[in-house]
Amino acid sequence: MIDEADVDIDEIDADAGDETGRLIRPYAMTGGRTITATDIGLETQIQATPRATEHVDSYRWETAKVVELVQTPMALIEVAARMEIPIGVARVLVADLLIDGAIVLHEPATTKNFTSLLERVLDGVRNL
Repeated sequence: MIDEADVDIDEIDADAGDETGRLIRPYAMTGGRTITATDIGLETQIQATPRATEHVDSYRWETAKVVELVQTPMALIEVAARMEIPIGVARVLVADLLIDGAIVLHEPATTKNFTSLLERVLDGVRNL
């Protein structure tokens, strides 16, 4: 039987807060880096290249997980959500893979203004 006096409540609370069981803090995944040379938007679609598939065994687990996720195009924000890491960490991991040639970025088409976007959406709804 466990004596309540021997149990440290702070230890129990600290373990209960992290359901992922992650032992490595997100900033350690990037070596403390938070800035990338490439500006990658939240909606930017990321896709693995054949090079990534060939060299996936040489990547650390977190970058290998990114490669696994982006076999089909996926937005940066979705990568971060699925890996349960901050967007800044996901951005740095993706930028590293981009430099290595393991992924390609597909930027969404930009519209000139918000009104033209709304008009296109309205036209699409009318065509349904």
